Amino acid sequence: MRMRKKKNGAVRLSDCADLLVTKREDIPCLPITVEIGCGKGKFILETAKRNPDINYIAMEKIPDVAMLAAEKIRDEGITNVKFIVGDAMTLPELFREGEIERIYLNFSDPWPHNGHAKRRLTDRGFLELYKRLLTPTGEIVFKTDNRPLFDFSLEEFKYMGFDLEDLTYDLHNSEYMADNIVTEYEANFSAKGFSINRVRAKMSRITNLEVRKAEMSELDRIEELFSEARAFMASQNIDQWQDGYPERALLEKDITEGNRYVVCEDGKILATVGIFLGDDPTYAEIEGKWINDSSYVCIHRICVDNAVKGMGLGGAMVRACEEICRRNKCRNIRCDTHADNKPMRHMLEKNGFVYCGIIHLENGEPRVAYQKKMR
Repeated sequence: MRMRKKKNGAVRLSDCADLLVTKREDIPCLPITVEIGCGKGKFILETAKRNPDINYIAMEKIPDVAMLAAEKIRDEGITNVKFIVGDAMTLPELFREGEIERIYLNFSDPWPHNGHAKRRLTDRGFLELYKRLLTPTGEIVFKTDNRPLFDFSLEEFKYMGFDLEDLTYDLHNSEYMADNIVTEYEANFSAKGFSINRVRAKMSRITNLEVRKAEMSELDRIEELFSEARAFMASQNIDQWQDGYPERALLEKDITEGNRYVVCEDGKILATVGIFLGDDPTYAEIEGKWINDSSYVCIHRICVDNAVKGMGLGGAMVRACEEICRRNKCRNIRCDTHADNKPMRHMLEKNGFVYCGIIHLENGEPRVAYQKKMR
């Protein structure tokens, strides 16, 4: 419900002028934490109280709402919060690259119609803006009661290369509730029985990633990665690839046919993946059920440098596959792995894949099968 215009709102806001940021020189010490859409200020007030050594910017585009929040801060004598009356698109006018440590997005407008998706504060267009302004270790903390918006946002975070941590679909009944600060909106909707979703989207620990087709001159490095992977799986008692698969000739074939990709940082190959168009004959029969029978792209023979496991390289490869899907007017990705390969299964599930059942390779060995349906 839209708030009624406050009597003398402009005057009351001007009375809080010392708390307003209108130019870059008004910003306190950097780096800083920003809440976009602070509402009436309950969250930023309590957060600032708990963390007096951190400087905060509370952003609110509706002047009368910003006024109410600013009055709370002023009346409580809080000295580590200032306000920007404006929307998220104005952030680059005041901040430079790497100056924001954390961004809070609490119960943002879901803009439920698909035609309005670009207006959502977690759309990739906004995330690209935030990434430029966040520090290398920065993060976005996102909280909402709207499950469709949350699911949309998780996909956007992953697409933009963020690492997702502390994800919960029921914050108030989770281990993270102890440190949670409840907003006005949150208290209202939680009391009505709505579950609260929350996630931390952290800047990837690996930057400047390039995903491209592999060249034959890189075959030795690709083989080295697979050798390391076989040793790792043997150490984890995972009976996969222990017969020397994939053979050099198969990797050569992947490269020659344009199906082998590498993930590089500053020229060094950190991971490799096979991405294939067209039906895979081993997927024709499944003990279970695929999400749909539509056309799909396959991911096979994925390998990541042991030194950078857990740093988001799998997500980078999935995003590369998604781009290939889009170029080929396809919205589905399928993949399989050994049932005991928990790291691979975790990566797939983290990046939106759904377990579908069991398939069998040409030699009869079973594999767990996954599919992702892109939006």
